Amino acid sequence: MDVVGIALSGLSASSAGLAVQANNVANQQSDGFKAKRVDLVAEASGGVRVSSLLQDPASAGPGASNVDLATEMVTGMGFDLMYRANLKVLKSADELMQATLDLKA
Repeated sequence: MDVVGIALSGLSASSAGLAVQANNVANQQSDGFKAKRVDLVAEASGGVRVSSLLQDPASAGPGASNVDLATEMVTGMGFDLMYRANLKVLKSADELMQATLDLKA
């Protein structure tokens, strides 16, 4: 897998993680809601993918959800950082390709 494919897989995985995290926050007040977590695995050829969606095993009180906003905030910050890093990789690859094309012109 090339650098662009690796960065795109990171963007896809971080987008999925942010979507799950946002769903957890949106359902925090829903009785009986169980928070979900994405399980990311590295690909042999490079990159990352979502292997599964897991239910958070943390217990909740009767009729309450087990969503912890502090955990969700930290999780969201991690996925945001992952997304931004992969965007920078794509931008760098684009600039490198442009410089290479400029040399050939």
